[in-house]
Amino acid sequence: MQQACRLLENTKLRVKEIAAQLGYDDAYLFSRTFHQFIGHSPRTYRTMEKG
Repeated sequence: MQQACRLLENTKLRVKEIAAQLGYDDAYLFSRTFHQFIGHSPRTYRTMEKG
């Protein structure tokens, strides 16, 4: 999930492209797993202000 966070923060890749890079065949499964670990959806995480 750390790599997913880095990709969300530093690239303009779509969530499904990030999921594929990380070995997920299903972007929905990736999003659910990301939410369980991070507490936010990938889309929400990307838009959150980093401090």
